[in-house]
Amino acid sequence: MNTGTCKGLLLGALFLGLAACEDFAAFDLDGSTGENLALRGAKLAGGTIKLVPPPGFCVDKRSLRQSFALMARCDTLGGRVTTNAPLAIITATTVKANNAAQISTSEFESTSETVIKRIEDAPLALVQIKGTPPSPDMRDTYWRGAARIGDHVIGLTLYERANGTSLGDSAPNLLVKTIEQTQEQSIVAAVTFQDNSATQAPKPAGRGFLSGLFE
Repeated sequence: MNTGTCKGLLLGALFLGLAACEDFAAFDLDGSTGENLALRGAKLAGGTIKLVPPPGFCVDKRSLRQSFALMARCDTLGGRVTTNAPLAIITATTVKANNAAQISTSEFESTSETVIKRIEDAPLALVQIKGTPPSPDMRDTYWRGAARIGDHVIGLTLYERANGTSLGDSAPNLLVKTIEQTQEQSIVAAVTFQDNSATQAPKPAGRGFLSGLFE
């Protein structure tokens, strides 16, 4: 990856509209940074969401914002060498939910992207997209998902290497695993620090807020 193109910024700007290139260090899918930047998890949305990466992945501590984090294979972040995880990038971002309707894959419609596949019977609404990735080093097909956690919605996107073997069904499975672990740990944290408020049934999520995740 060419460090001069600020790939990390492009990933962040895709969700948050960040303006300064120095806010994100460049990220290389293939090689270690030479510095240990790997975190086992991160708190988002003011600490109400405890993001837990899938097995073999870590959070890049350079990427952390209140509502955004980037995850990659741990050894590419200077962490422990991992052989059972693919070379891929997963981004996570959060927005405040409203209380209108349930999350549906129809929320992912976009004039600039084409939905190839939909998965409705998962812990999150999942779609496979054909569009323009943040970097030419990434495949132009990628996966997105969104789920309700408490009073926020978390959106995930998984990008694969352009010159690598397709992850196939393991790509959406990585997003499902991320959501399952994140939901579990976020509920545990809420019970511990918010007097069991997170044990109440979540309210249905509203239509329209997914644009805050992916545009």
